[in-house]
Order: sequence, then C-alpha cells, then structure tokens
Amino acid sequence: MRLAPITTAFALGLASAASAVIIDSGDGTGNTTAPVPDDVGLINVGDRTGLTGVYLGGKFVLTANHVGPGNITLDGVPYAYVPGTAVQLDNGDGSFADLLMFEIYPEPPLPALTIARLPPIPTTPVIMVGHGRNRGPATSWNLIHGYEWGSGQSMRWGTNAVSGALLVEIPGTRTWAIETTFDRAGSDHEAQGAVGDSGGATFALNGSQWELAGILFAIGSLFPDQPPGTALYGNFTYSADLSFHRDQILDVMAMPEPSGALWPGAAVVVMLARRRRLGHRDLQ
Repeated sequence: MRLAPITTAFALGLASAASAVIIDSGDGTGNTTAPVPDDVGLINVGDRTGLTGVYLGGKFVLTANHVGPGNITLDGVPYAYVPGTAVQLDNGDGSFADLLMFEIYPEPPLPALTIARLPPIPTTPVIMVGHGRNRGPATSWNLIHGYEWGSGQSMRWGTNAVSGALLVEIPGTRTWAIETTFDRAGSDHEAQGAVGDSGGATFALNGSQWELAGILFAIGSLFPDQPPGTALYGNFTYSADLSFHRDQILDVMAMPEPSGALWPGAAVVVMLARRRRLGHRDLQ
C-alpha cells in the first residue's frame, strides 16, 4: 500500500451545518431514500449529532474516532450512548486508527451488517452514505470543474468505484484506507465526501452482495491551492478499510456488556429524547 504523507491537515468543525455526501447527478438533492433494488444498509447509517455513525448490530455503533461517542438517531429514532463503552481501534503496532466503536441503548430493531473480509480491489463499485455538506452551485477553478459546498441537511447516498488503497496519516492516527476519486461522469451518482460525512458508510459490492467495507473519515486533493469549501473533479475520499480491523471489531462486539448500573441512566436519556496526496482533511 502507498503512504499518504500529510502536508496540511485541518479539523473541519462545521458539524452544525452538515448535510449529505455531494453527488453530481441531477440537481444534487436526490438519493435520500434507499437505492433500488439494492437497499445496501442505508437504514443502519445515522445522525451522530450532525456527523455520522453506522449501526453494526448487537447494540454497537462504528464511526470515525474524531467524531467521538454519543447519542445517535437511526431511522428517526434516538438511541443513547452507554457511557464507558467507547473503544478506539488500533493497528496492532501501538498506533491507532481513526475508528471508534461504542454501545447504544436500547438495541435497535435493525439488521446486522456484513463486514468485508478482504479490501475491495480497484474498480469495485461502492455506495457511500453520509451526513455531510450538501452540493452547492457548479464552480470552476484553474479550469478544474466541480461544485461548491452548499447548505441544508439530509442523509444521502452516492456511488463511486475504488481507485486505490493507502495508509493515511493524520496527526494522532494511522489509518489503512480505501480511496475513491471524484470523476466527472464516473458513475451514475458520482459522490465525494464533505464536512459532516465523517463516520459514514462505504458499502462495496462483493459478487452479488453489498458489504460494509469502510468508514468515511477524510478527503484529499492533488491541488494544494484548491479553494476551501469545494468538491473538484480529481478530489479523493478516504474510507477506513474495515477488513483490516474485522477481527478486532468482532472481538469488541463479543465483549461482556457493561454493568447494569449504567443502563438505567441510558434508558432515561432515550425516553427523554424520544500517495503524495496533498491537503488531507478529516470530514468533521
């Protein structure tokens, strides 16, 4: 795998203005309901206070570590974070990935997701689901076309294909990543990550089955002077490769539940709520 050195890294803390992955199809406002005929697991992707998290099953949520643990809304229903259950995933060498698991309460009536055993190879179709910035008007910079980031908020999915795999190093984390490239007319609903998509899902097609292959956590560009708040053709989106952490994820899910003393408080909350890539940035 390639190493993606960081020349600039920015924490994008605009969560209050978050909406959805940027897509280049139509007017950019579509894809807010599950894709037909493949409902890949959109219902399992939720709003983590303006950012995104993915419900795996067994009361566990997976998100980007920089998103942090907390309450999440899935299919319109709020669920409470169980204090003390957050676990940052590691790489087995003393370093940590930008991945975090935590438990919620009560258990959502949602299906468990299948986690990919192997990383998707280049050209594999993917569906990306996130709660990041909406698409704004078309723009052009140095003859490179794309879109400005807009406003508005909704969960949205888009399509792309794997373009590579690499190790993304952002201060404090080293994350094995799946790379997608934002190409003009690259797929039916070509997607690029933006602020707020952190913790969102990347589903990859394995034969006839869609599997959870990655968690959205960063974006990158080859254009060092690219204007902020834009998605230009040629930009990259990075998803943490879950096949690398699959065994650890399953081990965490098999851990004993926390002591019962934590659960009454959580229940009250629920009831009340009722490559030489330049400019990598996390999607918070």
